[in-house]
Amino acid sequence: MLIIAKEPAANGSYPPLQPWAGQTPPEGYYQIKDGLDTSVFQEHSGFVVLTVIRGIVTAMDPNTEALEAWQAAASAAALPARKLERIAESKQQLADYLLAHPLQWTDGQYYAITAEKQQQLTGKIMSATLAAQTGTPYSLTWNATGQECQAWTLENLTALAFAIDARVTSLVSYQQSQEVAMRDAPTLEELEAIPVDYDSVPLPGGETA
Repeated sequence: MLIIAKEPAANGSYPPLQPWAGQTPPEGYYQIKDGLDTSVFQEHSGFVVLTVIRGIVTAMDPNTEALEAWQAAASAAALPARKLERIAESKQQLADYLLAHPLQWTDGQYYAITAEKQQQLTGKIMSATLAAQTGTPYSLTWNATGQECQAWTLENLTALAFAIDARVTSLVSYQQSQEVAMRDAPTLEELEAIPVDYDSVPLPGGETA
């Protein structure tokens, strides 16, 4: 026979059904009627209402209210951690996007826009600016993606730096707006529905990637 505990757990669900070899169920258990369809038990994670006649369960019906309350509580408990995960994912996706999407400049070449490259570019411009101010000879060079370094004027390299900054700023602003939406999401369902699509962020000039 199959048996079921007489009392549900504190959250309203019954423990798993168990086979029993004895002639009568043990203390604290009901016998389940032979041939009773128990699929509703699995489908509703043990949240059922029992019909019991003389110690034998003759029917099981869904306890939808208790199941939904349990699901809501579980979702609320998982929400803070999942928010942190999604925010971290969006930042990593941004870093990956910057790496994979160099900026095409007016010379037709592509230039890396990663955080590391931005720092290097800023350093180059600062050094060239200081050299110009002090009359110190300085060879200002920069390279396109996959190319060797070429000579640049300070004016042109500064213009490239501003273009890169504008592109990265637009992408970072998008990530930050999605992060705020993630932090404010009231449910897991709404959190998971928040998109992170960096291709949708307009390029300088209003186009999209």
